[in-house]
Amino acid sequence: MKNNIHAKVSISSTAKINNSILKYYSRLKDYSELHNSTLGKYSYISQYSIVNKSKIGKFCSIANGCYIGLWEHNTDVSTHSFYLYEHSGDFVKGYKNYDKDNIETIIGNDVWIGANAVVMKGVTISDGVIIGASAVVTIDVPAYAIAVGNPARVIKYRYNDKDINWLLKLKWWNFSRKKLKKIIDKNGFNDFKAFKKQLKD
Repeated sequence: MKNNIHAKVSISSTAKINNSILKYYSRLKDYSELHNSTLGKYSYISQYSIVNKSKIGKFCSIANGCYIGLWEHNTDVSTHSFYLYEHSGDFVKGYKNYDKDNIETIIGNDVWIGANAVVMKGVTISDGVIIGASAVVTIDVPAYAIAVGNPARVIKYRYNDKDINWLLKLKWWNFSRKKLKKIIDKNGFNDFKAFKKQLKD
């Protein structure tokens, strides 16, 4: 199947990519996999992580060993994949999708997913979220929340409601490279007060 790979993309020689879109400056690190998915500008997938049927926004950080939107077996009678490949017992020829294969997982912009996290198929993780290491995300996570545990639950938010609403309207991830560089040069992305001052002056 065809891939759509934009400029400045970095793909490890050991990574796997199948029927996917990698946007400007996105990265696939060693032994990572991207299947039937879109990886947004400046986002990366770290070593040994697997992403399937997902749409990942800009400036996202997917740590090592994460599983996002993976395949789910049918369960009505048996969980065995009789209908997928000849090597599933040689009962059929060819391939038949699982019933849930078309369900998409959505990851917003500026999302950090910690090492060994699992994000179940069909979940939406909104902008600015942090998912803790080894979390199992089974339900949607609201913008700028920090969610941890199994099953993952929101333990707090990164900012107060007023600042979250401001950030969601601002959508800094859509800024031009020139504007982003100006903010970076003035330390705006390391200090929220400095960031707000630059953008509100």
